[in-house]
Order: sequence, then C-alpha cells, then structure tokens
Amino acid sequence: MRSGNRRALALTAGLAAAALLTGCAAAASPEPEKTEAGEPVTIDVWGWDPLSQQVVDAFNEAQDRITVNYVLQPSNTAMQTNFRNVMESKKDVPCLAAGFAPLSTSLVNGWAQDITEYVEPVADKYSTGALAAAKMGDKYYGVPTGASAQFLMVNTKTLDAGGAEAPKTWEELVETGKELAPSGVKVINLAGEDPSTLVNLSQQAGADWFKIDGDKWIVNLHGKETQKAVDVLQDIVDNDLNSTQTYQDRPALYAYFDSGQLATLPTQWWSLTGLQTNFVNSLGNWEAVPLPQFEGAKGDKASGYANASIVPVGCEHPEAAVAFATFAATDPDGIEASRNKDTGAVGVPTALKDVSEYSEAVVPDKLFGQSAAEVGEVITDAQANVIGTFERGPNYDAWFPQLQDQWGKFVAKQITLEDALTNVEEYIASDLDAKGIDYKIAK
Repeated sequence: MRSGNRRALALTAGLAAAALLTGCAAAASPEPEKTEAGEPVTIDVWGWDPLSQQVVDAFNEAQDRITVNYVLQPSNTAMQTNFRNVMESKKDVPCLAAGFAPLSTSLVNGWAQDITEYVEPVADKYSTGALAAAKMGDKYYGVPTGASAQFLMVNTKTLDAGGAEAPKTWEELVETGKELAPSGVKVINLAGEDPSTLVNLSQQAGADWFKIDGDKWIVNLHGKETQKAVDVLQDIVDNDLNSTQTYQDRPALYAYFDSGQLATLPTQWWSLTGLQTNFVNSLGNWEAVPLPQFEGAKGDKASGYANASIVPVGCEHPEAAVAFATFAATDPDGIEASRNKDTGAVGVPTALKDVSEYSEAVVPDKLFGQSAAEVGEVITDAQANVIGTFERGPNYDAWFPQLQDQWGKFVAKQITLEDALTNVEEYIASDLDAKGIDYKIAK
C-alpha cells in the first residue's frame, strides 16, 4: 500500500472536497449575493449547442423574473479555452457552463460553486443518475445532468445462423462468442484506442476507481468489482472473440458492423440514426435488448455517466442558473423547445426519471426488426437504470491517455489487462505525488 506523503489537511465539512482536489487547505469562496424574491436578474449561460438558444427563448417567454443571455461557443474545445480565460480574469463569468470536464476537474480548478441549497428543492424532478452526476460527497457542485444509458444491439440474423441467443449476462456473452467463433463471427468490437468498454463494465460492476475518504483520495483500479470486468474482457481477448475495428476510420467501422460478422453492439440512443444511415445489408436484422449484467448482480444497472454543468464561482445568481437548467432539463415546455426545426426531432431528455414519452420517437424506421415502441421501451428502461456517475479523480486529464496506451497494448495481446491497470494505477500515484494531492492506494 502506498500513500502520498503529505501533511494532514485542515478541512471544514463544506470545503473537504475542494481541499482534497488541490492538496492544500482551501479558502472559502465569497458567498453570492442573495437576490430578493421577485427581483429581476439577468444571467449568461454558456454552451456549444445552437439549439439551446431556442430553450433560452422559451424560458425567457415563460416568466419575467430571470432573463437568460445565451453565449454560443464555437465548440466544446473553444469553450474550454474561453472559460479558462474568463475564470482567470474574473470578468464576465457566466452563471451556467455546460459540462465540458469531469466535476472533480472543475473543483480542482476552483470553478464550481456549492449549489446544494438550490438543487435540493428541485431534486425530485431529476433521475437518480442525473443527481449522482452532480454530487461530490453529499454536496451538489454541479447541476443535475443526465447521462445516455447503454443498451445492447444484437444482430438476430447472425445469432440465429450460429444457433445462439441474445446474452443476458456478460459471462453469457463470452460463451456466445465461443459458439460463434468457428464461423468467423466476433461477439463484440474492442477498438485499440478506446478503453470505454473497460470503464463501462467496471462502472456497471460497481467499481470506484476514485473515491473520497476523509481528507484523501482512495485510488482503486484493482478491486473485486473491476476484476469482474477484467475477467470478462481478458477471456474475450484471449479467445479471439472480438474484432478490433478502429473508430478513427468510420466508413470501415460501419461497413464491418453492417457485414453480419459482428453479433452484438453496445450503444446509446443518440447513435441509432447514424447507424441506420450508414448500414445497408443489415437493416432490419438488429434487435435492442437490455445491457448484459454480471452474474449474481442485484438489480439491473446500465452504464453511462455525464459531465455535469456547473454554476461557476463568481456567478451572483446561482438560484437563477439552477432555475433555468431545471426548466431546460425537466419542464415539458423546455424539452419541446429543444426540438430540431430541420429534422423535427427531440432528443431523449436524459435527466428525467421517466423518458417513455420521448424514447420511441428517436428510433429510426429501418434499423430494427422490432417496432419503435419495443425499442423505445428498452431505451426507457436503460435510462431508468443508468448509474450516472463514475468518479475519475483529480488528475483525469493526466491518467486517461495512459489508460488508452495500456488498453491498446492489452487489445494487441502485448500485456494482460490486469497488468495494464497496475501500470495505470502506478502512473496515477506518481502523478498525484508530483501534484501534492493526498491519496492512498486501496488494499
């Protein structure tokens, strides 16, 4: 067991998370000025989605106390740069910033306000997953933000030809892969540059790669929950049950998915239209089913996590920011206002407890052999079960490229997945030491 050799932190309950993230005692940020009830306020909201202007217009028309000015950013990347600049200058700070980084990163940089007192009165409007995405410890440092849940697409023609059925557990998926292997069919695609399958399975198994314990971070990439994911993925790779099509060549990727040589595809609702657009031969052969669970798991869990939007330090009207965000995410008028005028589509409002009113409409008409209602039900159930959060610690930007590198070596059979995670964990420890952040590697 290793521990960062750092002095104990003097923490108050309200500042514990912030101090953990910076490795030194944190100073309280100024309290925002309280606005008298009914007093008009104007706030700036930042994001990169052009459709958000329609939601802002609807909000401004629906009430007359809060005026929202939407500042459209050119892109996610441009917003990160512009946001850093205004936070450094402390001028023209927005009151709501769309989530572009893990919540812990926003705390590391001193960006996010504690907005617990404004979120708790409206918490019952949000899904469990959306609330989880906005919390650090028992405080809300983000606005509840919905995650898109994973479910499984299976190629029924391919399964039927191999005498196999849609797997209900990850262990069954491995066995299905072994049944199909003699015919050259692969059971899942694992791109060498994309470790998201590992992250998603670890999250679903209940892993906590990072968590807060008193005045330090606990780092654990080797726990029994993560090991469940490791065992499944190692079995898949050892037995050559996976393809390795890269996401960096989309035409080739879609062509492979469409070829009938891939049996299953974990996916999310927003990818469906793109899949239909790029498929030719397999249209109508796919079926949506629940995401496989781990054997012995209690209750259904769907992978998925979101970067929560934040109310930045310096915003003087956090209550107005939360009011707008809640309208946009949960109010029927706010959701309707997000309808794309070109396509007529409304996306699944992932922050809602129940998305059944919206899920059927996102199902394309040719991709599945099921009815849109049947696919919509799978999406609805997945969203109800989405976990919503997966803590990535105070140095995510540093360690994730290392995970990508090690994952690629695992997929190429150069190292085991257990060794890959050991290497990443050692890198995390070294980086936290260098940054002066207090931590302990779990036993």
